[in-house]
Amino acid sequence: MLAQLAWKGFAFVYAAANLLAVLVLAGLRDGAFFKRPSKEAAREVQTAQKQYWSVGLNPLPGFSHRFFTLRNGVKLHYVVKTDSLLGKDSSGLSQDGTVNPQNVAVFIHGFPDSYLLWKKVLGAPSLDAQILIAVDLPGYGGSEGIKTYNANEVLEAMTEFILGMREKYLKEEAKMVLVTHDWGAVIGARLAAEASQLADRWVIASVLIPEHAYSHATAKAASAKQMLRTYVREPVRVSLLKNAYNTMKPVLSQFRRSFYVFIFSLPYPLAPIFPTFGNYWFLRLLHKAGHGRVAPNKYRKLTSKEAGDAMASSAGPGLAQLDEPNGYAASLKNRLPNNGMLEKFRIYREGLFRGPWEKSIETVVALSEIQSSGKRGSRSSGAGLFDIGPPGALKAPATIVYGADDPAFESRLALGGVGDYLAKDSQVLVLEDSGHWLPLEELGSSAIEEVVAWAMGGEEGALKERFAGKWKEKVRFHVQV
Repeated sequence: MLAQLAWKGFAFVYAAANLLAVLVLAGLRDGAFFKRPSKEAAREVQTAQKQYWSVGLNPLPGFSHRFFTLRNGVKLHYVVKTDSLLGKDSSGLSQDGTVNPQNVAVFIHGFPDSYLLWKKVLGAPSLDAQILIAVDLPGYGGSEGIKTYNANEVLEAMTEFILGMREKYLKEEAKMVLVTHDWGAVIGARLAAEASQLADRWVIASVLIPEHAYSHATAKAASAKQMLRTYVREPVRVSLLKNAYNTMKPVLSQFRRSFYVFIFSLPYPLAPIFPTFGNYWFLRLLHKAGHGRVAPNKYRKLTSKEAGDAMASSAGPGLAQLDEPNGYAASLKNRLPNNGMLEKFRIYREGLFRGPWEKSIETVVALSEIQSSGKRGSRSSGAGLFDIGPPGALKAPATIVYGADDPAFESRLALGGVGDYLAKDSQVLVLEDSGHWLPLEELGSSAIEEVVAWAMGGEEGALKERFAGKWKEKVRFHVQV
């Protein structure tokens, strides 16, 4: 009890201090409190919203808008390049009558993005012959929000959506691939551990595997604590202090990188300040980090169109699109005053990262049916639906893609011992000179495209061979299981 109170007290003080520091920095250095969007910037956002969110238009070449309604009535938005758009009917028959079932890839974004995060990868020529689906998380983009953003609600919603996509688009002998980033990758890691039957391969980019990170951090803390206890008994052994500090350095580094997570966890009304103050200062900072990165800690200024596209990607549809018939849920209008940020940041607050997931009976039955069917799309390394293993260990083949310069995660914490949490035929790729928003970066998007093309093409040949030549100095295989 005392330890929990001490932790809550520390977390509050640390978060409040960081919030104050950010407000001062943004105000004094950037003049954030005096900036207002120009008419040109507003027009660019409106133009982008019309292009990417009007349900009657193709948001990307070959893609169309679709909606999927969950059992609880929540309406999720996704875009899809379907069989019919590729010259095939829904049975998988090509125009000459031959059977050519297409593999399916579902792309799941993170904070504060939408399906548009994947724009580069979705347009890759190497994936033209496949069915590509990019969904907006609940409360993001064009998807309706949910009551609570905890593990039960979010994982159930995304599992139901994936099952729906399997039923609608996945044919016999075809493969299902899940491609995820950031909070989408947290969802991907959890589903690969707890509902691995959903896909043949999981591509997980720019994230910590929840239970691995927690276990690694607590092990380091326990080791450092033991050193300090020994030092108290033997104060002449000063080296123990240094060793304890060095042991905790990865954890302390992650604390520094996660300052915004602590701020998001502050009680109301403090928490909503950070995602909205100063004309969305933090959101624009993220856009610059994602779209303007040229080197570690070096970013170029975005063009007005790039800034408009980025804001439209995060904000979702505008009023004009929400008024279109047969489209988005009416509840999305409630997000317009704050670009949806007051709903988006709840994904940090409500227990998705490590909270328990009590699967619904519908989910249990559906996963069991996939497992027992022996169909493609159920290649799981676990023995069964209730297989027991290391907490949080992935039970299906996964390819983890990590940027060496990712400012959000400490590599020693993210990658140390991660192989113990991976299933057979898994890999961890580290991309040199790459940051957090890999799907937006040149190397990151190309590497993810290469992995997805390999996975959907039957995983023929070693993945490492595909990254030889021009990739050799840029992509490092950290782990192969």
